[in-house]
Amino acid sequence: MAPATPPAPAAAAAPRCQDVEFDAFLKRFSADIAVQEKATADPLTMIHLDSDAQPEPAPVTRNVPLAEVEWPVIPNLEAARKGGREVVVTQNAQGRQVMVRTPDTSDQQIYQFAQKPCWTLVKVDDQAL
Repeated sequence: MAPATPPAPAAAAAPRCQDVEFDAFLKRFSADIAVQEKATADPLTMIHLDSDAQPEPAPVTRNVPLAEVEWPVIPNLEAARKGGREVVVTQNAQGRQVMVRTPDTSDQQIYQFAQKPCWTLVKVDDQAL
């Protein structure tokens, strides 16, 4: 049986993108605001819950120009883990999703990343009340 080879598109993207592997990218992205500024979509889709909405809290979606994004856009994940927060990375149709949450609370944020062609933060969904 022949050894598995990586797909050509990933190999072609390697020279242009500093991190092809998502885990390496995510570690740099969460630890360095300069990396966040370069690898965040413009505009960035941001969702937050409006706790004053009736009859119950409702999500509000905004497309925020990069110049108006508050940095850091994601916490340092290593520090978040040490502080007791859970960090769960999953793959979905759009790319990778990173959920950061505090157990037993409503404090939960979901960060959506896509390869465009390099890994880029495209959406932040803050589900905290």
